[in-house]
Amino acid sequence: MKRQTTRRDFLKATAVTSVGYMVVAGQTSKISASPNERLAFAGIGIGGKGDGDIHHASMFADVVAVCDVDKGRLEGAKKKYPKAKAYTDFRKLLEEQEKSIDAATISTADHMHAPAGLMAMRMKKHVYVQKPLARTMYECRLMAKVAKETGVCTQMGNQGSASDGLRRHAAEMKAGIYGDIKELHVWTNRPIWPQGPKTIRTMKAYEEKVRKEKPDEAEKLIAAMKQKTEHQLAKVEWDLWLGVAKPREFFPGEGANIYHSFGWRGWWDFGTGALGDIACHALNKFMAALDLSAPISVVARTSGHDFDVFPKSSEIVFEYPDTPTRKGFKFVWYDGGWFPDRKFLEDNGFKYPEKMPEGGEVIIGTKGAQGNGRNERQKVDVPEVRLAPHYPNADGTLSEKQDDDPRNMFELITAIKENKPELCFSNFPKQAGPLTEAMLLGNLAVWTASKPNEWGEKVLWDSTSMKITNLANLKTPGVADLIKPKYREGYVLD
Repeated sequence: MKRQTTRRDFLKATAVTSVGYMVVAGQTSKISASPNERLAFAGIGIGGKGDGDIHHASMFADVVAVCDVDKGRLEGAKKKYPKAKAYTDFRKLLEEQEKSIDAATISTADHMHAPAGLMAMRMKKHVYVQKPLARTMYECRLMAKVAKETGVCTQMGNQGSASDGLRRHAAEMKAGIYGDIKELHVWTNRPIWPQGPKTIRTMKAYEEKVRKEKPDEAEKLIAAMKQKTEHQLAKVEWDLWLGVAKPREFFPGEGANIYHSFGWRGWWDFGTGALGDIACHALNKFMAALDLSAPISVVARTSGHDFDVFPKSSEIVFEYPDTPTRKGFKFVWYDGGWFPDRKFLEDNGFKYPEKMPEGGEVIIGTKGAQGNGRNERQKVDVPEVRLAPHYPNADGTLSEKQDDDPRNMFELITAIKENKPELCFSNFPKQAGPLTEAMLLGNLAVWTASKPNEWGEKVLWDSTSMKITNLANLKTPGVADLIKPKYREGYVLD
């Protein structure tokens, strides 16, 4: 963007006549295709999902800066966006480009979502942050708070938010299509990355293993692993990758990389496990329909973990209280190949197939149910559903496609141009922040369930004060430390 302040003021002043398109109660208007209306974006974290995020932003805006700790990714981004300036440190990007950008996509490892997002929002930049919103509950609460205080437009990257079907189903549930919800059960095929306490994580441990298991090949294997380590470190700014996390040795792993570029999801210091990865998708509509923001207790059983790597499998039970808008209910989460019990499903009228689907949900209400082989709903009056905006074709006409990813980004673009943060379905203050915060409570219970197949300690939670009310009675150390992180010097939290 050539004239940042002037054009931003212009966008605000012309919000009624030249803004983007919204679908509300079936009415539409055409978006302006004028080049002068294009916003300026920076992409922070541009590999994997980040590549798609900044690409979708580029459909409606100019990409003026890109950032990644992986130099190979930066080279690829420079070819796609030749006019964009490249950085390996997001702090330097934001400081140098503060007057040149309107917004940023943030698609780093989980532990760096909040550091980059908070810095950008405090500079009054709009942000699109990949799910989960942050690695810890405190960061989620703070992200929501800063978004509200600064008035910036925010959107989390759970792209199903822009699905009209999701919005309709949420509205139906809220209107009582199943009556009062009694139980929710949701399962997923995550983790799909290396995860579990047996993970080899240092060169020393690798050397000990191969010398014990393959003594004749040990020296050759060790030399190859050292070469692999050096090769990968030459491409990655490891200290910047660690960011706010405490220092640790880089190790690529025996098979798939255990840290960069995808294995980080399974580590307590960097990721949020299976729950953090997929719950923001799977529970998005339930948050909108039932308000999942304040569970009062959570308990879990797992396949076992060592307090460094998440378990391969877990079952987590959340308890929700009555509120003025709905009755209390139980929510159960399963991952890593664990599913609802056969007897439970059959007793409630659901089928238990020979092979359970990799991901699914069961909804049990007082007047209806949905799930494996069962679909009972009562007829209810559903309020008007605010549908997601369609995005423009190159000629300025409106696309009729239902492609979730671009629509989720375009909704943010629309909100920015209309200066209405509330237009984003997955905005931080009302949806993304409370949802992610509540789901991360489940990981506190997972932390206490380190022994294989044993139920851990129940965590009692007061959402208002963000405190564990039975902390004094918990025997597992370190539970409260998961709520609020400690950033390394050079990064700002509060």
